[in-house]
Amino acid sequence: MPLSRRSLLLAAATAPIAPLAMPAIARAAAPIPMRVGILNDEQSPMFIAWSRFGQLVRRRTGGAIEVQVFPNAQLGGEKDVADGIRLGSVQAAAVSLAVLSAWVPQGQIFELPFLFRDLDHAHAVMHGAVAEGLKTKFRAAGFEVLGYLDFGIRHPLGKFAINTPADVKGKRIRVIQSPLHIALWRELGAIPTPLPVTEAYNALETGVVDFMDMSETGYRQLRFYEVAPYFAELGHIYSLAGWLVGEAFWQRLSPDQQAVLARTAAECCLLHDHLEDYRGTADIDWLVRNAGVKVTRPDPAPWRAAMRPVWEAFAPKLGGMELIEQIAATK
Repeated sequence: MPLSRRSLLLAAATAPIAPLAMPAIARAAAPIPMRVGILNDEQSPMFIAWSRFGQLVRRRTGGAIEVQVFPNAQLGGEKDVADGIRLGSVQAAAVSLAVLSAWVPQGQIFELPFLFRDLDHAHAVMHGAVAEGLKTKFRAAGFEVLGYLDFGIRHPLGKFAINTPADVKGKRIRVIQSPLHIALWRELGAIPTPLPVTEAYNALETGVVDFMDMSETGYRQLRFYEVAPYFAELGHIYSLAGWLVGEAFWQRLSPDQQAVLARTAAECCLLHDHLEDYRGTADIDWLVRNAGVKVTRPDPAPWRAAMRPVWEAFAPKLGGMELIEQIAATK
């Protein structure tokens, strides 16, 4: 049976590096540095995917491009890194579409609560016409999108058990610096506090906020369980991100180098998603066994009903309800 495109890309991303049947790219006098900023640690799917990207790019460009990955938010939070990409101090990163809404508000359409049925649905949309069309808008804002990736499924976590929307009313929540996320939690009666993720741990520890939302892998890797031991498996947002390089950096590259980066990013986005999908459940199981995390499994129906007005409020800014419903119905 022929292999699917996903299988072929994943095989390419994980295979040992070997000479490729593609034209050799002449090595430049000095390698072009490509600084990549990520929030996560060296064990994370994100670090593994970008490290693999660096290995492949170095081999495929004959050493002409040197990818340097800076983990643990060394280059700042998502907003800082995105600013750096536009200014040229950072060349690449994976940044959530929610954070990128500061430049491309239409990207928030994929952050609407309960838009996706499951991961297969989210992946189908990521590689569909709407996501592809947004690349032009990102390019105009200074970002070249080489692919989209699954940034994890967001779940509430905090200092108290969360089961129903009433549980978060009047509580202070750390949110992504995004108008949609602010509106979403305000609709539920919570008090949104926009903060970079680099400040969220201290905010929880000191009581500035009572809860936040985060993917399973981020919850463990960033050690939020130490200050927020309650985790609610709600899955209200399937967070998507762009695998970005700066537009000015992109234009410095030769067409052959651009082709290598585009091909390699497609492979490594898939590698990241494969690892992220696997690690999520495993991380929560580990936290329950080893860190005393208490997991609740809320009925999603009342949450979905309570968040539905956010669709209607943001529809005029995101292309209309017809487009939203079209995405929601994607097979």
